[in-house]
Amino acid sequence: MGLLKSLGWESEHDWRISGGSSGGSAVSVTVGSSVAAIGSDTGGSTRILQLCVGCGNVDDATEILNAIAGPDDLDSTTIKKQFNKIKLNEDFSLKNVKVGIPKEYYCDGMSEEIVTTWKYIANLLESEGALVKSVSMPFTSMSIAVYSILNQCEVASNMARYDGLEYGLRTDENYSTEELYASSRSQGFNNVVRWRIFAGNYFLLSRNYDKYFMKALKLRRLIADDFKKVFNEDEIDVLLTPTTLSDAPKYKDFVSKHNRDQCAFQDYCTQPANMAGIPAISIPICLSKDNLPISLQLMAPSLAEEMLLNVAKKIESVIKFPRDMLIENE
Repeated sequence: MGLLKSLGWESEHDWRISGGSSGGSAVSVTVGSSVAAIGSDTGGSTRILQLCVGCGNVDDATEILNAIAGPDDLDSTTIKKQFNKIKLNEDFSLKNVKVGIPKEYYCDGMSEEIVTTWKYIANLLESEGALVKSVSMPFTSMSIAVYSILNQCEVASNMARYDGLEYGLRTDENYSTEELYASSRSQGFNNVVRWRIFAGNYFLLSRNYDKYFMKALKLRRLIADDFKKVFNEDEIDVLLTPTTLSDAPKYKDFVSKHNRDQCAFQDYCTQPANMAGIPAISIPICLSKDNLPISLQLMAPSLAEEMLLNVAKKIESVIKFPRDMLIENE
């Protein structure tokens, strides 16, 4: 759907982006042209949408999860056991819920508004009876590098099937099989996808496999171990962090940087959850000085979605995010 242009900035240079790869879906839900949308969240792209456009709510997320979760014979990635539908408890209490604040998520470039909102919600949770404590997750800073390697290897592998014969675009330039492959892939992939395919194939070369790919897998395990320690040894129920380091960036600022650098900045707080394979949700909290949503993120242990969503619902019901102001600004 392109850029989010409905909030009334004076020129195209002041347009704000509506998120990452699922930005169009988020805009569609926000303006009411779709009831709901789902998307793949490889590094936080669907959570960042909450920050950019403030769409959806915890009730919607719960209903969609209940509709799609559970074993699927046609999907090898689903857990092969019965899924019990999640129920949001209207009387849910935060008393004695243990909330962790990872100190490594305070990082360079985080705006003062984000830090202030983070501290405000931490104090709010404490006032509601939660036990809030600082925790350490030392391998957090490694997540961006690990994701960059593993994601590009997966892209290179998954995109290899799009050859113009069995899958994907097929061009008319078919004087030879090689030319058909080359023209179909050149026209079918944009610069970002081509760059990731090249990088992924480089990391997967026999001379680089152990140096990059295997080391990234080992670091991914250490990132996951950080979460296991916090949830098991420190007995933390949920982690509270920012979603991104700022509110939605301007389009001109976004395109002025390489996609790799944008990921390193915007996805710093979201990618670790993907590396660890745990559930996470982003909740819009308030509006920034530019009347843009500011969101925070909750993360919970694997298969603890019910706790995650109930805590998120409690926060949502207390802070009452001003969605009407977004509509009035359109």
